[in-house]
Amino acid sequence: MATAKRTVVNERKKAAPKKKKRQSSPLVKFLKWTFLTLVFAGCVGAMGSAWFMYKNIQEVEPLVEHIDEKIKEYNSKPSRIYSAHGKLLYEIRPIYRDPVALSDLPEYVKYAILAAEDKRFYEHHGVDYMGLARATVHLASKGEVDGGGSTITMQLAKKLFSASQVTFRRKIQDISIAFNLEKKYTKDQILELYINQIYYGEQAYGLNAAAEIYFGKEAKDLDLAEAAMIARCIRLPSSQNPVRNYQISDFNKKVVLNTMLEQGWITQGEYDKAKAEKPKVRGFARQKFSKIYAAPYFVAAVKRDLDQLGINISEGGYTITTTLDSDLQESAEKSTEREIRNNDEANVGAFICMDSEGRILADVGGRDFSKNQYSFTTQSPLQPGSSFKSFVYSEALKEGVLNDEDSEISNEMVKWPLGNGRYYNPRNHGGYGGSVSLWSAFVNSINVPAVHTMINIGPKRAADLITEDFGFDSKIQPYPASALGASEVKPIEMLEAYSVFALDGRRVKPYRIKEILGPEGNIVYQGKMEYVTTRIGPSICATMDKLMRGVVTSGTGTQAGECPDARGKTGTTNDGKSLWFCGYSKGVIGIAVVANQTYDRKHHRWLLRPMNQYGGSTAAPIWAQAMIPTIAKYGSDVKPDFSKHAESDEMKHKPKPEVPAATDANNAPADNPDDQNRVTIDGGPGAPATGDGPPADGGDAVPTDPKNDPASNPGTGDVPPTKTNGTNGPKPPDDSKTKKPSDSDYVEVEVCADSGMLATRYCPETINRRFLKSKRPRKKCTIHHAPDEGGGMK
Repeated sequence: MATAKRTVVNERKKAAPKKKKRQSSPLVKFLKWTFLTLVFAGCVGAMGSAWFMYKNIQEVEPLVEHIDEKIKEYNSKPSRIYSAHGKLLYEIRPIYRDPVALSDLPEYVKYAILAAEDKRFYEHHGVDYMGLARATVHLASKGEVDGGGSTITMQLAKKLFSASQVTFRRKIQDISIAFNLEKKYTKDQILELYINQIYYGEQAYGLNAAAEIYFGKEAKDLDLAEAAMIARCIRLPSSQNPVRNYQISDFNKKVVLNTMLEQGWITQGEYDKAKAEKPKVRGFARQKFSKIYAAPYFVAAVKRDLDQLGINISEGGYTITTTLDSDLQESAEKSTEREIRNNDEANVGAFICMDSEGRILADVGGRDFSKNQYSFTTQSPLQPGSSFKSFVYSEALKEGVLNDEDSEISNEMVKWPLGNGRYYNPRNHGGYGGSVSLWSAFVNSINVPAVHTMINIGPKRAADLITEDFGFDSKIQPYPASALGASEVKPIEMLEAYSVFALDGRRVKPYRIKEILGPEGNIVYQGKMEYVTTRIGPSICATMDKLMRGVVTSGTGTQAGECPDARGKTGTTNDGKSLWFCGYSKGVIGIAVVANQTYDRKHHRWLLRPMNQYGGSTAAPIWAQAMIPTIAKYGSDVKPDFSKHAESDEMKHKPKPEVPAATDANNAPADNPDDQNRVTIDGGPGAPATGDGPPADGGDAVPTDPKNDPASNPGTGDVPPTKTNGTNGPKPPDDSKTKKPSDSDYVEVEVCADSGMLATRYCPETINRRFLKSKRPRKKCTIHHAPDEGGGMK
């Protein structure tokens, strides 16, 4: 019976129609496979990340094993500055780390550090995943790695083992080291290491040092308010410490106290009392061992460069290699000292030079660093006198105002209105009248032709062109007197500017740091040649080269002739307050400056006193003696291969905003206390700076024939200059094969005296100038407008 039933049931199942399987839509299939793929990829990624982290943790484990030796090395290894050939110039050794045991500190000091930096310190295992998640989101949204997500353990890892760069790979390394630190040490041991290594600002490394510097006590004696104020310094130690900014430090103190109250680490009463307290700050920096062994002014400049790079070598462990040649530095110092010692008036001599790639080889910034650390070569703004004429005449040649060394320039007296019935009348040594050639005006350093030339270009346009082409950071005043060096510039700026002539129109920027190695031995900075292509082309440089060679062979700079193949220009300012020789030879550029400096005790500043001397007789010999060994070692007729070096963006350098001219002597700028060597021009900004003065015999030296120049015809020697009462002596022969323009090729145009552009009826001063038809100005003046457009000069 049972068998019959099963047979019937089976037959019914066979007879029943089969149900069809439900078919999935294509979209559902796609989503299903996408989900499975993502899950699989996520699993693979997670496994890969886990493996990557595991490998990193394994790799850095040996580092943590030697942490005690690492801390000892970190605390004692000095930072050192070396010359290019390995001579030690300077070292600084931190000696202010004074460890404190965590067990000696009040509990609230420990909790203040945790509240400021890592309130979940005792809860995580070296990594705060919540903070790390925030940092990851920042990376995904901003595309950059921030400093978030760092625990105290990770910060300690970074401090002891990692480079300072904020990169994703470094973050992974910090995490890996943090895991190993947490395996090797207890939480209290890690916290103790941290508080004794971290930087708190004002040269304070470690909590004990910070307590002494800020509050004059040991860390164990800090009260709650002081502890909270110090703890927050760790985030921005240089700018948000109680010495630099007490107001923000007091606010930060309250932030730390709020966190401590929220975490239950202090009571409401303790909070209220500490919040109301105003800790008394001592603000005292500990001593540290440092010593300058050589080239003190150069070392000081290197330290300023390091500050600009954001590198604090006082932490210890840095190795800085510079461009300085210590042998040449010593030779330059001796040459400068010898000349100054034999001088009855001058008491300061300075010299700086660089090679054709911009490496500063020697830098004598003054005579006695122990008395005055202010460098004449890199910090002191001085009037350059007639050495500035090189730039005015170069721009005149470029603008078509002058054509070559034979071009005639007016020597008639200049009467330039300054306002209020006053006029600027530059002086000549040797009289006025007629015209002189560019050759004679430059070689003999006649003043008035240079002023006429700047007026013909347009004072403002000339100042802007010189600033851009020759790379001055100092303001070149848009006045005719600037043609004679009335605008103050720094010798290092002149060094860069004269490189244009030495390098056929390319300007190279001076630099003094070759390489910086960090505490781990990694390269953190490398210096390199940086050049700028100017609009002063090779043909103009060739003309200026002839003129500057003439200065040395037969003009005001003959005492620089002891240096082989020398080119240059002398400079003497009002009353001989600063004396210059700027020049080059075989790709080496050098600047020499001489002054008589005294200290004004009443106003606590250094001043320059007048001297009855000239740049050609005082600065030129220093320049020659310092340059001779430099050229022997670094001089070359081969120009550097500029194609291997990236061009600087500075060609797009824009001149600084124009400063309105003073209309009265009383309107001269006030003294700037930071400019310790500031020299004012008699009579205000428009007053003249004098030229280099006459030769020793009282007459104007006449240039010799270039064919007698030993640089172009070795063995012939210099032909002595003949005396003449005129100002336009024999000119060099014209070797040009091109036909000179005739009178019909010129046209006379009325131009604005300020801008050099076509004059309009709104221009206050206009002049008529001759131009080659092809080079005459086409645009109207853009700096003077009708009253409804602003009126007057902008």
